[in-house]
Amino acid sequence: MSHQPEAPTTVPFLIILTISQPMHSGGFEQWTLMRTLDVGGRSTREGLLSWALDQMPGKGHGANVLFFSAEPNALPLPGVTG
Repeated sequence: MSHQPEAPTTVPFLIILTISQPMHSGGFEQWTLMRTLDVGGRSTREGLLSWALDQMPGKGHGANVLFFSAEPNALPLPGVTG
């Protein structure tokens, strides 16, 4: 009898978000977030963007999103399976 390993319930994702926010003194400031996050099967990109904005100073209120990426963190290696 062969035992199949259970599929993982979460997958690590690399989240990158860059925003531009107006400063109180005038002008703009930019912030970039780069983090890995364990993501469950029912997660959405919209949910990951919302999470990333919540990590920003001022929770990203009034910010312009300049860049957002949410991708699985694992890289497939040639010839490696599993």
